[in-house]
Amino acid sequence: MAVGIITMLVLDFTSTLISPHHILLLVILDFLLPISVGLGAFLFWRGRQYAAQASAVSIITDHKPHLLYLRPFRSDSTTMKDIFKGNRLGWITEEEQLADVLRPFGELVAIGRPGESLPTPGAARIYASDEEWKDVVIRQMQSTRLVVIMAAVGENVLWELTQATKIVDPQKLLILFLKMKADDYESFRTKANLILGVSLPERATLWRFARRHPQMWSPRTLSGFISFAADWKPSFLGLQAPYFRRDSFDSIKFGAKYALRPVFESSGLEWQPPPFRVSQIFFLIVAFVLVVLLFVLVFELGLPQTVQRWVASLAR
Repeated sequence: MAVGIITMLVLDFTSTLISPHHILLLVILDFLLPISVGLGAFLFWRGRQYAAQASAVSIITDHKPHLLYLRPFRSDSTTMKDIFKGNRLGWITEEEQLADVLRPFGELVAIGRPGESLPTPGAARIYASDEEWKDVVIRQMQSTRLVVIMAAVGENVLWELTQATKIVDPQKLLILFLKMKADDYESFRTKANLILGVSLPERATLWRFARRHPQMWSPRTLSGFISFAADWKPSFLGLQAPYFRRDSFDSIKFGAKYALRPVFESSGLEWQPPPFRVSQIFFLIVAFVLVVLLFVLVFELGLPQTVQRWVASLAR
Protein backbone atom coordinates (compact mmCIF):
# COMPACT_ATOMS: atom_id res chain seq x y z
CA MET A 1 0.00 0.00 0.00
CA ALA A 2 2.84 2.38 0.90
CA VAL A 3 4.45 1.67 -2.47
CA GLY A 4 1.32 2.75 -4.30
CA ILE A 5 0.79 5.90 -2.23
CA ILE A 6 4.42 7.02 -2.51
CA THR A 7 4.42 6.36 -6.25
CA MET A 8 1.19 8.33 -6.60
CA LEU A 9 2.68 11.33 -4.76
CA VAL A 10 5.86 11.23 -6.84
CA LEU A 11 3.91 11.05 -10.09
CA ASP A 12 1.59 13.83 -9.00
CA PHE A 13 4.53 16.08 -8.11
CA THR A 14 6.28 15.23 -11.37
CA SER A 15 3.19 16.13 -13.40
CA THR A 16 3.32 19.70 -12.03
CA LEU A 17 6.82 20.12 -13.48
CA ILE A 18 5.88 19.02 -16.98
CA SER A 19 4.91 21.55 -19.59
CA PRO A 20 1.22 21.49 -20.55
CA HIS A 21 2.32 21.05 -24.15
CA HIS A 22 3.49 17.51 -23.39
CA ILE A 23 -0.08 16.18 -23.31
CA LEU A 24 0.88 12.57 -24.08
CA LEU A 25 3.25 12.42 -21.13
CA LEU A 26 0.60 13.88 -18.82
CA VAL A 27 -1.90 11.27 -20.00
CA ILE A 28 0.60 8.49 -19.32
CA LEU A 29 1.24 9.81 -15.79
CA ASP A 30 -2.50 10.02 -15.11
CA PHE A 31 -2.83 6.44 -16.32
CA LEU A 32 -0.02 5.27 -14.02
CA LEU A 33 -1.57 6.80 -10.89
CA PRO A 34 -4.44 4.31 -10.42
CA ILE A 35 -2.20 1.43 -11.50
CA SER A 36 0.37 2.26 -8.82
CA VAL A 37 -2.31 2.52 -6.14
CA GLY A 38 -3.88 -0.76 -7.25
CA LEU A 39 -0.50 -2.48 -7.26
CA GLY A 40 0.22 -1.21 -3.76
CA ALA A 41 -3.16 -2.46 -2.55
CA PHE A 42 -2.56 -5.85 -4.16
CA LEU A 43 0.88 -6.24 -2.53
CA PHE A 44 -0.54 -5.12 0.83
CA TRP A 45 -3.33 -7.71 0.67
CA ARG A 46 -0.97 -10.47 -0.49
CA GLY A 47 1.40 -9.74 2.39
CA ARG A 48 -1.41 -10.09 4.90
CA GLN A 49 -2.47 -13.38 3.35
CA TYR A 50 1.06 -14.78 3.67
CA ALA A 51 1.20 -13.59 7.29
CA ALA A 52 -2.12 -15.33 8.02
CA GLN A 53 -0.85 -18.53 6.42
CA ALA A 54 2.33 -18.48 8.53
CA SER A 55 0.55 -17.80 11.83
CA ALA A 56 -2.04 -20.54 11.19
CA VAL A 57 0.58 -23.26 11.59
CA SER A 58 1.45 -22.30 15.17
CA ILE A 59 -2.21 -21.69 16.11
CA ILE A 60 -3.39 -25.10 14.93
CA THR A 61 -0.51 -27.04 16.48
CA ASP A 62 -0.50 -25.41 19.92
CA HIS A 63 -2.54 -26.69 22.86
CA LYS A 64 -4.43 -23.49 23.63
CA PRO A 65 -8.24 -23.30 23.43
CA HIS A 66 -9.71 -22.96 19.95
CA LEU A 67 -13.01 -21.71 18.58
CA LEU A 68 -14.55 -23.26 15.50
CA TYR A 69 -15.90 -20.90 12.85
CA LEU A 70 -18.09 -22.48 10.15
CA ARG A 71 -19.25 -20.44 7.19
CA PRO A 72 -20.18 -20.76 3.50
CA PHE A 73 -17.00 -20.36 1.46
CA ARG A 74 -18.61 -17.65 -0.67
CA SER A 75 -18.47 -15.32 2.34
CA ASP A 76 -14.65 -15.28 2.25
CA SER A 77 -12.98 -12.07 1.11
CA THR A 78 -11.03 -12.25 -2.14
CA THR A 79 -8.16 -10.21 -3.50
CA MET A 80 -10.21 -8.49 -6.21
CA LYS A 81 -13.16 -7.84 -3.88
CA ASP A 82 -10.97 -6.16 -1.29
CA ILE A 83 -8.97 -4.10 -3.77
CA PHE A 84 -11.89 -2.71 -5.74
CA LYS A 85 -14.60 -2.72 -3.10
CA GLY A 86 -12.32 -2.00 -0.19
CA ASN A 87 -12.74 -1.96 3.56
CA ARG A 88 -12.51 1.45 5.15
CA LEU A 89 -10.82 0.04 8.23
CA GLY A 90 -7.65 -0.62 6.26
CA TRP A 91 -8.93 -3.86 4.74
CA ILE A 92 -9.43 -5.53 8.08
CA THR A 93 -11.82 -8.31 7.15
CA GLU A 94 -15.00 -9.04 9.06
CA GLU A 95 -13.46 -12.39 9.92
CA GLU A 96 -10.47 -10.67 11.52
CA GLN A 97 -12.78 -8.42 13.52
CA LEU A 98 -14.74 -11.45 14.73
CA ALA A 99 -11.52 -13.25 15.68
CA ASP A 100 -10.36 -10.23 17.64
CA VAL A 101 -13.63 -9.94 19.58
CA LEU A 102 -13.65 -13.66 20.44
CA ARG A 103 -9.93 -13.97 21.27
CA PRO A 104 -10.55 -14.18 25.06
CA PHE A 105 -12.22 -17.55 24.32
CA GLY A 106 -9.29 -18.73 22.17
CA GLU A 107 -8.01 -18.57 18.62
CA LEU A 108 -10.50 -18.82 15.78
CA VAL A 109 -10.04 -21.79 13.41
CA ALA A 110 -11.99 -22.66 10.25
CA ILE A 111 -12.04 -25.17 7.42
CA GLY A 112 -10.03 -23.86 4.47
CA ARG A 113 -11.59 -23.39 1.06
CA PRO A 114 -10.64 -26.36 -1.17
CA GLY A 115 -7.95 -25.45 -3.68
CA GLU A 116 -7.07 -22.03 -2.27
CA SER A 117 -3.36 -21.20 -2.19
CA LEU A 118 -3.65 -18.38 0.36
CA PRO A 119 -6.31 -17.87 3.04
CA THR A 120 -8.46 -14.89 3.88
CA PRO A 121 -6.90 -13.13 6.92
CA GLY A 122 -8.85 -14.06 10.03
CA ALA A 123 -9.35 -17.60 11.28
CA ALA A 124 -6.51 -20.11 11.06
CA ARG A 125 -7.30 -22.57 8.26
CA ILE A 126 -7.46 -26.36 8.56
CA TYR A 127 -7.45 -28.05 5.17
CA ALA A 128 -9.15 -31.35 4.43
CA SER A 129 -10.25 -33.31 1.38
CA ASP A 130 -13.87 -33.67 0.31
CA GLU A 131 -13.92 -37.10 1.92
CA GLU A 132 -12.39 -35.97 5.23
CA TRP A 133 -13.80 -32.53 6.02
CA LYS A 134 -16.90 -33.78 7.83
CA ASP A 135 -14.79 -35.91 10.16
CA VAL A 136 -12.55 -32.89 10.81
CA VAL A 137 -15.56 -30.73 11.68
CA ILE A 138 -16.89 -33.35 14.11
CA ARG A 139 -13.51 -33.69 15.85
CA GLN A 140 -13.19 -29.94 16.16
CA MET A 141 -16.72 -29.65 17.58
CA GLN A 142 -15.87 -32.23 20.22
CA SER A 143 -12.88 -30.27 21.50
CA THR A 144 -13.68 -26.62 20.79
CA ARG A 145 -14.60 -24.02 23.37
CA LEU A 146 -17.19 -22.32 21.18
CA VAL A 147 -18.78 -22.95 17.79
CA VAL A 148 -19.82 -20.03 15.58
CA ILE A 149 -21.90 -20.87 12.50
CA MET A 150 -22.65 -18.21 9.89
CA ALA A 151 -26.28 -18.53 8.87
CA ALA A 152 -26.89 -19.80 5.33
CA VAL A 153 -29.26 -22.20 3.62
CA GLY A 154 -26.56 -24.26 1.90
CA GLU A 155 -26.52 -28.00 2.41
CA ASN A 156 -23.13 -28.04 4.15
CA VAL A 157 -23.99 -25.29 6.63
CA LEU A 158 -27.25 -27.01 7.57
CA TRP A 159 -25.35 -30.29 8.04
CA GLU A 160 -22.91 -28.49 10.35
CA LEU A 161 -25.79 -27.03 12.34
CA THR A 162 -27.31 -30.52 12.66
CA GLN A 163 -24.03 -31.91 14.01
CA ALA A 164 -23.70 -29.03 16.44
CA THR A 165 -27.08 -29.85 17.99
CA LYS A 166 -25.84 -33.40 18.60
CA ILE A 167 -22.32 -32.66 19.84
CA VAL A 168 -22.09 -29.13 21.24
CA ASP A 169 -23.49 -27.85 24.51
CA PRO A 170 -26.20 -25.33 23.52
CA GLN A 171 -24.49 -22.57 25.51
CA LYS A 172 -21.38 -23.06 23.35
CA LEU A 173 -23.15 -22.43 20.05
CA LEU A 174 -23.59 -19.09 18.31
CA ILE A 175 -25.35 -18.47 15.01
CA LEU A 176 -23.99 -15.43 13.20
CA PHE A 177 -25.67 -13.49 10.43
CA LEU A 178 -24.01 -10.50 8.76
CA LYS A 179 -25.88 -8.17 6.40
CA MET A 180 -28.33 -10.94 5.66
CA LYS A 181 -31.40 -10.06 3.62
CA ALA A 182 -34.66 -10.44 5.47
CA ASP A 183 -36.01 -13.05 3.04
CA ASP A 184 -32.78 -15.08 3.33
CA TYR A 185 -33.07 -14.97 7.10
CA GLU A 186 -36.62 -16.31 6.92
CA SER A 187 -35.47 -19.15 4.65
CA PHE A 188 -32.68 -20.04 7.07
CA ARG A 189 -35.00 -19.71 10.06
CA THR A 190 -37.53 -22.11 8.53
CA LYS A 191 -34.88 -24.80 7.97
CA ALA A 192 -33.04 -24.18 11.26
CA ASN A 193 -36.23 -24.47 13.32
CA LEU A 194 -36.66 -28.05 12.10
CA ILE A 195 -33.06 -28.90 12.99
CA LEU A 196 -32.99 -27.20 16.39
CA GLY A 197 -36.48 -28.17 17.51
CA VAL A 198 -37.09 -24.60 18.70
CA SER A 199 -38.26 -21.42 16.99
CA LEU A 200 -35.60 -18.81 16.23
CA PRO A 201 -36.57 -15.13 16.69
CA GLU A 202 -38.96 -13.89 14.04
CA ARG A 203 -37.90 -11.31 11.52
CA ALA A 204 -40.12 -8.68 13.14
CA THR A 205 -38.16 -8.99 16.40
CA LEU A 206 -34.91 -8.25 14.59
CA TRP A 207 -36.39 -5.30 12.72
CA ARG A 208 -37.64 -3.74 15.95
CA PHE A 209 -34.11 -3.88 17.28
CA ALA A 210 -32.76 -2.45 14.02
CA ARG A 211 -35.07 0.55 14.24
CA ARG A 212 -33.76 1.29 17.74
CA HIS A 213 -30.13 1.07 16.59
CA PRO A 214 -30.12 2.27 12.94
CA GLN A 215 -26.49 3.46 13.15
CA MET A 216 -25.24 -0.14 13.47
CA TRP A 217 -27.42 -1.74 10.77
CA SER A 218 -27.37 -1.65 6.99
CA PRO A 219 -30.66 -0.87 5.23
CA ARG A 220 -32.81 -3.94 4.45
CA THR A 221 -30.31 -6.39 6.01
CA LEU A 222 -29.95 -8.11 9.37
CA SER A 223 -26.82 -8.52 11.49
CA GLY A 224 -26.29 -10.10 14.89
CA PHE A 225 -25.96 -13.36 16.81
CA ILE A 226 -28.33 -15.95 18.21
CA SER A 227 -27.20 -17.64 21.42
CA PHE A 228 -28.84 -20.50 23.31
CA ALA A 229 -29.64 -21.31 26.92
CA ALA A 230 -29.11 -24.77 28.40
CA ASP A 231 -32.61 -25.80 27.25
CA TRP A 232 -31.95 -24.50 23.71
CA LYS A 233 -34.05 -21.40 24.22
CA PRO A 234 -32.70 -18.88 21.66
CA SER A 235 -31.83 -15.25 22.37
CA PHE A 236 -31.17 -12.54 19.81
CA LEU A 237 -27.98 -10.51 20.36
CA GLY A 238 -28.05 -7.55 17.96
CA LEU A 239 -25.04 -5.47 17.03
CA GLN A 240 -25.02 -2.28 19.07
CA ALA A 241 -22.50 0.13 20.59
CA PRO A 242 -22.62 3.59 22.22
CA TYR A 243 -21.69 6.48 19.93
CA PHE A 244 -18.28 7.16 21.48
CA ARG A 245 -17.33 3.47 21.50
CA ARG A 246 -18.07 2.57 17.90
CA ASP A 247 -16.35 3.28 14.61
CA SER A 248 -17.59 5.69 11.99
CA PHE A 249 -16.83 3.17 9.27
CA ASP A 250 -18.43 -0.12 8.29
CA SER A 251 -17.24 -2.24 11.20
CA ILE A 252 -18.79 -5.17 13.08
CA LYS A 253 -16.10 -5.27 15.78
CA PHE A 254 -17.56 -2.77 18.23
CA GLY A 255 -21.18 -3.84 17.79
CA ALA A 256 -20.22 -7.50 18.21
CA LYS A 257 -18.28 -6.69 21.37
CA TYR A 258 -21.39 -5.30 23.04
CA ALA A 259 -23.70 -7.93 21.56
CA LEU A 260 -21.63 -10.78 23.00
CA ARG A 261 -21.40 -9.41 26.53
CA PRO A 262 -23.94 -11.99 27.86
CA VAL A 263 -21.89 -14.79 26.27
CA PHE A 264 -18.70 -13.57 27.96
CA GLU A 265 -20.40 -13.33 31.33
CA SER A 266 -22.12 -16.74 31.12
CA SER A 267 -18.73 -18.28 30.25
CA GLY A 268 -17.05 -16.68 33.26
CA LEU A 269 -14.84 -14.43 31.13
CA GLU A 270 -14.16 -10.80 31.92
CA TRP A 271 -15.88 -8.44 29.49
CA GLN A 272 -14.35 -5.05 28.84
CA PRO A 273 -15.95 -2.32 26.71
CA PRO A 274 -14.07 -1.01 23.67
CA PRO A 275 -12.04 2.15 24.29
CA PHE A 276 -13.41 5.58 23.52
CA ARG A 277 -13.00 6.38 19.82
CA VAL A 278 -11.09 9.62 19.36
CA SER A 279 -12.33 9.80 15.77
CA GLN A 280 -15.93 9.99 16.95
CA ILE A 281 -15.10 12.89 19.28
CA PHE A 282 -13.25 14.62 16.43
CA PHE A 283 -16.20 14.25 14.04
CA LEU A 284 -18.55 15.62 16.68
CA ILE A 285 -16.32 18.66 17.27
CA VAL A 286 -16.04 19.33 13.53
CA ALA A 287 -19.81 19.07 13.13
CA PHE A 288 -20.33 21.51 16.03
CA VAL A 289 -17.86 24.02 14.55
CA LEU A 290 -19.55 23.84 11.14
CA VAL A 291 -22.96 24.48 12.70
CA VAL A 292 -21.61 27.49 14.61
CA LEU A 293 -20.05 28.89 11.42
CA LEU A 294 -23.33 28.41 9.59
CA PHE A 295 -25.20 30.39 12.23
CA VAL A 296 -22.60 33.17 12.05
CA LEU A 297 -22.94 33.38 8.27
CA VAL A 298 -26.71 33.47 8.41
CA PHE A 299 -27.28 35.93 11.25
CA GLU A 300 -24.21 38.17 10.98
CA LEU A 301 -23.94 38.58 7.23
CA GLY A 302 -27.60 39.47 6.77
CA LEU A 303 -28.73 36.60 4.60
CA PRO A 304 -32.37 36.60 3.44
CA GLN A 305 -35.08 36.06 6.02
CA THR A 306 -36.22 32.82 4.39
CA VAL A 307 -32.74 31.32 4.90
CA GLN A 308 -32.68 32.52 8.49
CA ARG A 309 -36.06 30.91 9.16
CA TRP A 310 -34.85 27.66 7.57
CA VAL A 311 -31.71 27.53 9.76
CA ALA A 312 -33.75 28.42 12.84
CA SER A 313 -36.16 25.57 12.09
CA LEU A 314 -33.21 23.17 11.83
CA ALA A 315 -31.99 24.34 15.23
CA ARG A 316 -35.39 23.55 16.76
